[in-house]
Amino acid sequence: MNLTLIIKADIHADARHRAALRFAEQALEDGYTLTGVFFYADAVRLASAAAVNNPYSQQWCALAGQHQFGLVVCHTAAERQGIEQFSDYFEPAGLTQLVSWMNAADKVVTLS
Repeated sequence: MNLTLIIKADIHADARHRAALRFAEQALEDGYTLTGVFFYADAVRLASAAAVNNPYSQQWCALAGQHQFGLVVCHTAAERQGIEQFSDYFEPAGLTQLVSWMNAADKVVTLS
């Protein structure tokens, strides 16, 4: 089964990011395929080049690399927050990418 995740939690919401990462890891262990993880709203800060040393940013990048799924940051939300450069693993895109993933997914889960 295909799963798309939408992450909205701020970069400093430690418990929320730990829970989101654990949810993704458990879904992968349970046999789900992640179509991708879309970082939206305040979560776009996690994808910024300035957050490259953030442990949650690093963990998302490692998980995506290991399981071959995309990490997309909403470029419009990032623009609103003045973020112009992103960590290497994060691809800036718009809601069109999210809708494409949603259409391919059996389930969509928003974690905020």
